[in-house]
Amino acid sequence: MSRPKPKNRGALAWALFDGARAPYNVLVNIFIFSAYFTTVVVSDSVRGQVLWSYTSSVGALLVALGAPVLGAIADAGGRRKPWLAATLCVGIPSMCLLWFAVPGMSVGLGWIQTALVGGMLFFEYSAIFCNAMLPNVAPGRIGFWSGMGYSLGNCSGIILFVFFLLDWSWNPHPLFGLQPALHEPERAVGLLAGLWMLVFGMPMFLLTPDSPGSYVGALQAVRDGMSRLAATLRRLGDFRRVGFFLLARLTYNEGFVVLMLFSGVYAATVMHWKAETIVVLGLCNSVAAALAGAFCGWLDDRIGSRRSAILFVAGSLLATIVVCSTSPDSAFFVRLSQPAKMLGGPFATFPDRVFAGGQMAVAFFVTGGLAASRSLMAQLTPPEMLNEFFGIYSMSGTATSFVGPLAIGLVTSLSQNQRAGFAGGVVFLAVGLVLLLKVKEPSVANAPVAHGG
Repeated sequence: MSRPKPKNRGALAWALFDGARAPYNVLVNIFIFSAYFTTVVVSDSVRGQVLWSYTSSVGALLVALGAPVLGAIADAGGRRKPWLAATLCVGIPSMCLLWFAVPGMSVGLGWIQTALVGGMLFFEYSAIFCNAMLPNVAPGRIGFWSGMGYSLGNCSGIILFVFFLLDWSWNPHPLFGLQPALHEPERAVGLLAGLWMLVFGMPMFLLTPDSPGSYVGALQAVRDGMSRLAATLRRLGDFRRVGFFLLARLTYNEGFVVLMLFSGVYAATVMHWKAETIVVLGLCNSVAAALAGAFCGWLDDRIGSRRSAILFVAGSLLATIVVCSTSPDSAFFVRLSQPAKMLGGPFATFPDRVFAGGQMAVAFFVTGGLAASRSLMAQLTPPEMLNEFFGIYSMSGTATSFVGPLAIGLVTSLSQNQRAGFAGGVVFLAVGLVLLLKVKEPSVANAPVAHGG
């Protein structure tokens, strides 16, 4: 069996690094630790959801403020590995600090929130420099290796969810002597994500060629990059359809952010699920997300990127409504006479199964929506401006990402109702869908339009 070519080894190592980032997001942000934080670390679930919302919004705001500057540095060229190493120096300690989030804590809670913000900065900032490496790492095969990074991320999530269940939740003698009564498995997921990142991220530093060093200083790189960004934003006015799509995507992406950040929180605070049930849901969602990536490519070939994006955003909206319709004693907004009747399996009641089905649909449609949006952006953008406009596309995904979590926190705080807070995501998806419906087909939108559009 022949060895992979050096270029392919470098691309594979890059994809491993990209995929190794995903466990932090799914284990901490979306499922296990988010649910633990809102129901156990903060014993009042309403206050827990509010604190989680505000912590997420602070992290997202810092990302929004820093992303244009770091994006400018990445666009200006030069070496990216030192910047990625710097994100690890922030992210790994932040993940490890989550171990100290003990049940019912009050003293030191601010440090846990700071660690969560540090983890979010690692996840988002590492994406900027990781993405900037891809064109040099895999020239001519960007789509393949980009998809490989997503696939390895989903596979990482599946492996670690199975590990959590078999070695900690379902094991009468949990590995490493962790004590479920003290919620040590939930506290350890940050350590697990950090270790995974170190093990599978290191090959990139050893095998993947970096961009050649630039003689431009960091401050000059920021100035040059910000100047190019401002020039591109000014030109965006000549491409109204692209600008309108970016507005639509910015809006429904807030709904996607809410759905990803609050899935585990809703399961814990509203449905009162325990950690192992939430882990099973995360495992199912990872499989659904992996299937969505393949399905989106097939669907794009059949009906086009615009219709695919509309289908996935509409599906996300309907799935979110289904999720919001459930509680331990109701489904589809109908109170049930025997909701607690056990049906067997991890999702033991009818409302549990409706909620789980809705969440798996959310994972499927959100993943498909992310992929279809990227494809639609590529088709709407003039080929000679792909790099410029994709920089704006990436920035638009982070520039307002604090709005969704902040809105959820405010609604939850004012209503004292977690379901009402989560339902705020419906508004972002609905408005974004309406805007997306007004975007013209790519086939007639591939040229500059100075007026109208």
